[in-house]
Amino acid sequence: MRMLVIAGAMASAATLFGAGTAAAEPADVMPGDGLYMVGVDILPGVWEAPGTPDLAYGCDWRRLWKVEGDNTNMQYIIGNNFTRLSPVRAVIKPTDVAFKTVSCGAWRRVAQPPPTGSAGF
Repeated sequence: MRMLVIAGAMASAATLFGAGTAAAEPADVMPGDGLYMVGVDILPGVWEAPGTPDLAYGCDWRRLWKVEGDNTNMQYIIGNNFTRLSPVRAVIKPTDVAFKTVSCGAWRRVAQPPPTGSAGF
């Protein structure tokens, strides 16, 4: 009986340790301000956000080829836009390393580029 209990405990431990945690897939949404790693946090593609109702500030987004420090180094920016237009659009490429957004609202990936608005082409 004792051997059966030990064997059962070992099997449970093996199942627990072997299961692991599945890695999260890159998302089709960005909930708000932040730095998102392309291919890790988000998928490349055409993205759209509502923009900001705060006309004094506006929406600021950046496509980055390198992430270091606070990401204000202008030499790391592939493309960017500061806009008060709505909606806001950006094309994030598979070769981009990261995407930074401030005051644009929640982003969502769309199927194709809409005909008007700001774009990161």
